Amino acid sequence: MTRNFLRRNGALAGVVFASFSLALFACASGDTPKPETESTEMSAGAPGVTALPADSTVPSTMFEMRVVDEDRQWRIVGKPTMAALDFAAYFANPIRLAGKDEKPENYKGKMAGVKLPDYPFPMLDSIQEHEPSAVNGRMPVAWEPLSKLLYTQTGSDSLAQVIGAVEAVKWDEPEVFRAFQTVTRLWGVPMSDGSVEWWAEVMPAQWTGRTAFYGKLKLASRGETAEVLNFYLTAEMNAEDAQNWARTLSSYWYPTLNTDLEPHSAGVPWEAKADCRPFAVMRGNPMGKPMWIAFDVPAFRLTDEALRAQQVADSLAAAGEVVPVNRVLDTTSDARLQTLASLEGSCPANAETAKFRSALENTLAKLPKEQNAWATAGASPAETFLWFRRNANYLLADKITGQDSLHNPLPRLLELKHYLDSIGVQLLVVPVPVKEEIYAERLVAGTPADLCVNPAGREFTREMLAAGLDVLDIYPALMAAKAGDEPPHFSYQRYDTHWSLPGMLAAMEQLAARVTQYSWYGDAGAKPGSLNMQETTTLREGDLVAHLPDAEKAKYPADTLPAMKIFKGAEPYKGGKNAPILLMGDSFTGVFESVDQKSGGPGSLLAYATGLDVQVLTSWGGGPGVYHRMMKMKKDMQSKRLVVYMMTARDFWQSPMEWDALR
Repeated sequence: MTRNFLRRNGALAGVVFASFSLALFACASGDTPKPETESTEMSAGAPGVTALPADSTVPSTMFEMRVVDEDRQWRIVGKPTMAALDFAAYFANPIRLAGKDEKPENYKGKMAGVKLPDYPFPMLDSIQEHEPSAVNGRMPVAWEPLSKLLYTQTGSDSLAQVIGAVEAVKWDEPEVFRAFQTVTRLWGVPMSDGSVEWWAEVMPAQWTGRTAFYGKLKLASRGETAEVLNFYLTAEMNAEDAQNWARTLSSYWYPTLNTDLEPHSAGVPWEAKADCRPFAVMRGNPMGKPMWIAFDVPAFRLTDEALRAQQVADSLAAAGEVVPVNRVLDTTSDARLQTLASLEGSCPANAETAKFRSALENTLAKLPKEQNAWATAGASPAETFLWFRRNANYLLADKITGQDSLHNPLPRLLELKHYLDSIGVQLLVVPVPVKEEIYAERLVAGTPADLCVNPAGREFTREMLAAGLDVLDIYPALMAAKAGDEPPHFSYQRYDTHWSLPGMLAAMEQLAARVTQYSWYGDAGAKPGSLNMQETTTLREGDLVAHLPDAEKAKYPADTLPAMKIFKGAEPYKGGKNAPILLMGDSFTGVFESVDQKSGGPGSLLAYATGLDVQVLTSWGGGPGVYHRMMKMKKDMQSKRLVVYMMTARDFWQSPMEWDALR
């Protein structure tokens, strides 16, 4: 099936596309990154080895923070280097810190009276209470994104492992899940022998009653580390790069912090504060209360004159860019009724599903309350999966349509269908099964590989179809795709909530076939063969790693995944406003499409397979909110024949983003 999809419009050509960081670093260095070697011996005291002087030309990673109100911040970055933007995002970010000041229920303070020098941090040397003179004149960085870049460029995750060990120290209370301390600032000090030594600011959690301290890591990084660090501190992004940075960050933080980017044009005034003209506004809601951070780079701001010109251009585009089409709904019910019939009795609740449910409930009961991901027990490294608590909770759901009005999706989906019917636009709902549902045999040992473990979810699919919704059921295709698994590559990413290329292709093969069956397809101007597909790879850090205990995070580095990239001529494909298809939904519409290697996600693959242009609308904060954005696209909707609503099925059950009425 997937092979047919790949070859539908021509032969494949192999090519690798680099991300911003990879490409820019290669240009800066002129060399292929070499494997990094590490030393746990400190070299500062070695004869003839000294710290190189701080480079006064290195742009600052400091940022200016302005508080708009208790829920909104404005962070201004003078020079848009990778280091500066990352530091502005990670340092003292209230979205990331929400709820962490509260003392854990099981914290006993066993060693609260022990002085810091009397407690071992074996991975630190030269522990002190004040900022060390060794970092004078040097810019601090956020360690998480830097360590990812180092892993990408050098293949070494030693820095992440050492800092992870610092954050994993539990002061003789290993049962407390939350970190007792975090590394809030990191300094890299290049040495005369080419190595880099590391100093860290360690900030204890407020509930420990301790104060910040500093230490030198027992790690001297060699190889290309100094060059990577210099690149990280000095290479500046343009406005497009910065927006891609914000989009990627929001997508990775979403499972942990419920983040999304607000609809906002770069450089225009923020509605919350007129004199703020950010390039991106991030919304986060990790604890049930939304917060916003605006990221602003003065060089990206539009002047009043440019703003007026932009407004005129937007007005002209809104008035004339979209070409309305004459639309006739396909009112046939054959596909819907066939799918409905196939679901009857296909997933019964029985002794086997009860056994699976009981085992999964026991697993969740053993997890610390704050731990939202865990690893497969006893699996080999190549076959170890990470699992998501919210996905597991969805598999334990009761009757989905029995939820309250703010969580029951069916009335809202029917309301959306009624609206789209009224303007002559088809609606196709595509629920994406969770990884835990497809790989239940890996989630709970002893589960048959072909067992349908989600009777409530399958029943809701049946109810949607019975209510008149056109639903594409991709569950059977994803179950069948498992037969092609070749560890460590699977239909879903091992350390992430999303599918990987084989699973996505299995789903898109079915979706493309369904689109071409609509009665209006022949009149929609399809141009098969107009796009080109090329093989590539992408390096992706799993979004579930951040949910693990601190001591385990370093075990799961970024995965190199096979991917595709779609081109229109020489340019990466991107659907326009005149596209007859709108693909809207959550992060499943965005992975591989607007982040990672880009132009290789569901939208681009659907355009490639059908010959129809596809516009993509992604809400990283969750599928239930995206149709409100669609309602603001009234002009764009004049060109649409089909809306494909694709989202993770877990948001059908107790979604943190409520299913409220159209507006």
